[in-house]
Amino acid sequence: MSMTEESQTEAPKKKVVKKKRKARAFPRARAEAKPEVPSEFAGISSTDCCDACNKDGCVISSMNYCAHPFKNGLQAAQMNDPEALRRYNRAKGALRNQMIDLRGR
Repeated sequence: MSMTEESQTEAPKKKVVKKKRKARAFPRARAEAKPEVPSEFAGISSTDCCDACNKDGCVISSMNYCAHPFKNGLQAAQMNDPEALRRYNRAKGALRNQMIDLRGR
């Protein structure tokens, strides 16, 4: 046997070993598809007012002007009304996950 014949022999191929995965003790909680909007603000989105809002009054301000958090907001006179502030903050919370829609404008 010569040196060239020995170098041409192939080494045995290594087997690919797959790692075993442990089973979870508790399955992951599934994320909800949509966050729940309070019923008083049904239909509110980053661009549209609530379904209950009309030209005679806004659900958030309970006055005859729109207080949508992404459009106008509360006027200075309403900033002292604790109920209006609560409604405004609840509406902002309902729109928290919809802020992405505004960035695409």
